[in-house]
Amino acid sequence: MIAERMRETTSKNKVEPSNPKITAYKNKRDKPLKVFFCDLTYDTILLVSDTIPINIGFIASYAKKIFQEEIEIDLFKYPKDAIEHIKKEKPDLICLSNYSWNSHLSEYVASIAKRINPSVITAQGGPNLPHNNEQQIDFLKSRVFTDIFMIMEGEITTCNIIKRLLESDINREDIFNRPIDGAIFLDKKRNLIKGKPSERIKSLDDIPSPYLNGILEKFFDGRLTPFLETNRGCPFTCSFCHTGDSYFTKVNMFPVDRLKEEIEFIGKKCNKLGITNLHLADTNFGMYPRDEEITSYLLDSHKKYHWPMSIMSTTGKNNKKRVIEITKVLGNMFSVNMSAQSMDKGVLKNIKRSNISLDAYKEINKHLRSEGRSTKAELIMLLPGETKESFVKGIEEIIETGVTKLTIYTLMLLYGTEFKNPEYRDKYGYIGKYRIVPLNFGEYEDNKVFDYEEVAISNNDISFKEYLELRGLALLVEALLNDKPFDEFFMYAQSFGLSKINVLRILSQNIDRAPQKVKDVYNDFISETKGELWDSEEELINHYKKKENYDLLKKGLVGGNLIYKYKSKSIALTLKDWLKFIADEILNHLIQDIDTQISIEELENQVSNISRFCLSKLDDMFDLKNPRPKQITEKFDYDIIKWIDNMYTSSLINYKLSSPISYTFVFSEDQLIQRNDFVKRYGNDINALSKIVTRISNVESCFRKIKIDSKTARDIYPATGAGDMFTRYTLAN
Repeated sequence: MIAERMRETTSKNKVEPSNPKITAYKNKRDKPLKVFFCDLTYDTILLVSDTIPINIGFIASYAKKIFQEEIEIDLFKYPKDAIEHIKKEKPDLICLSNYSWNSHLSEYVASIAKRINPSVITAQGGPNLPHNNEQQIDFLKSRVFTDIFMIMEGEITTCNIIKRLLESDINREDIFNRPIDGAIFLDKKRNLIKGKPSERIKSLDDIPSPYLNGILEKFFDGRLTPFLETNRGCPFTCSFCHTGDSYFTKVNMFPVDRLKEEIEFIGKKCNKLGITNLHLADTNFGMYPRDEEITSYLLDSHKKYHWPMSIMSTTGKNNKKRVIEITKVLGNMFSVNMSAQSMDKGVLKNIKRSNISLDAYKEINKHLRSEGRSTKAELIMLLPGETKESFVKGIEEIIETGVTKLTIYTLMLLYGTEFKNPEYRDKYGYIGKYRIVPLNFGEYEDNKVFDYEEVAISNNDISFKEYLELRGLALLVEALLNDKPFDEFFMYAQSFGLSKINVLRILSQNIDRAPQKVKDVYNDFISETKGELWDSEEELINHYKKKENYDLLKKGLVGGNLIYKYKSKSIALTLKDWLKFIADEILNHLIQDIDTQISIEELENQVSNISRFCLSKLDDMFDLKNPRPKQITEKFDYDIIKWIDNMYTSSLINYKLSSPISYTFVFSEDQLIQRNDFVKRYGNDINALSKIVTRISNVESCFRKIKIDSKTARDIYPATGAGDMFTRYTLAN
């Protein structure tokens, strides 16, 4: 079932049952226990969770190391593949991941396993689980086809379950007659049985590498993105995150030498497959000195294997200077995450979080901007104590620090956090509604399955009307400001004292006079934002089970990630309309409200030049149906590139030329390699584009380059602060 290499590796790592983490036991079975590990993803429209399942890889590797020939294992990512093998092989134990995006899918597959083999033991493990006993009982009662739920880290708990099955020869009376450490289940009387928490594995090298032992071999199929974990745990205690639990406070590390070997192994594989991106599972990458060595290995792999070209990661919340220095060599492959969640001190106290000072925030972003590097920030709407006014003020403060990207999230009321506790919700007046987790639905054996989440839509301080207004502002930030698609317009306005948030306010207030396509994008977004919300889980399910409504889901017309869907529509389908709207509104404001001492004719010419520049750098960026877009040559009355190189520090009029200058905008070979990877794995419709923009660590890297000679091109924006100021690229033919 698993590669021969796996069997060879486990034989070298023999661990006797006397291992202190797994107590001695007597195996009553005369044949191996057949165990399936499933980290399932919906794939109805496209792969939603498109990463190699390193989570079950770790658990399966550890279990195989402990039990060796006493168990047979197989791993699954795709639901239909799992269902087919369950029917054919009838496993004894199925362990399924339990996240907010696949919990019901896992439960449905468990139901099939029970139907095929009533004696099968089913277990789910993952963060989508309440911590409160009373809520756990309700949760388990709602998932009747899952026998056991695992709490926190899964390796040792899974082995405790396997040990119990081997001891009992899968006799249910023996399995469930006493607690299992690290797990919960209901007894015959529907009482909660809860074992002691499993010990965390401190020496992570005790877990064999699922990459190096071959257990993940079949997932290098050209569809999935490599997932790498360098450490486990988080020293922070944020109330909205499941890793804020005290269980995870201690950070444990995988050995650097092992990570080097894994990066080399993955790089070779990805080079052959044409995979270009990487996900890091760490919650605080770059915060530890050893991360500098890891980044050097990633850079070496990039040079040798053209992988990774883009890295998705969450960077350390403190010690930002170290994060910046450590990740510097990766350039725009890697964005520094400046997560804030809120800029209000009272709110931060409510969620048990602290941020670096605003001055430090500004200093760091100024430094990164001078080096041409990208930074990301995050805010969460409707945190306890936040008002609409304080949230908008926070947006403005973040934007003015110079971040490249500000992601504004809707607060999810997740299991395993305080936001599922009734007392906490009553205290802050939370009202939640349910929506489908984007694209997380499917039809299996003629049964429709959905995964959904509860989100906050109002509380004591923010009304539902204000929630919708903030969602509209979040769209404008994402579509117009993030990743600098229209940066020249915003910096031009800023040179006249008009801040970025004020430009967004002007656009929002005057949306009724925008071109029709722009109005449609904005109004459709607000309409879908209302329409995706349901008062109860039952109401949501009953609605989407109807054929006509399910067909809308399958066509991608509803049920997607709305922010990214409408960002993609804005840049891919309505780019010229947005440019006209932005240009007209800025020009009108300058003429009517600001004494510029510049003639109207000159202002019109400046705005026209900027508009053509933005169009040229963005044109065909997301036209993935066109594999090799043509280069664009345009003439400009201003040396806009020189203006950009000087960080927009003086007025555009100072860069006016006596005769026009020609710029040629091109895509590099590296960009076309990434484009081919995206199309192959995701497709090229609007849902694919919505997915792609979440899988690119820096969308700015997709902008056209500026041609500087017949063979090379440079970035539009400076890439470093000293020496050679720009990354140069081989041109596409």
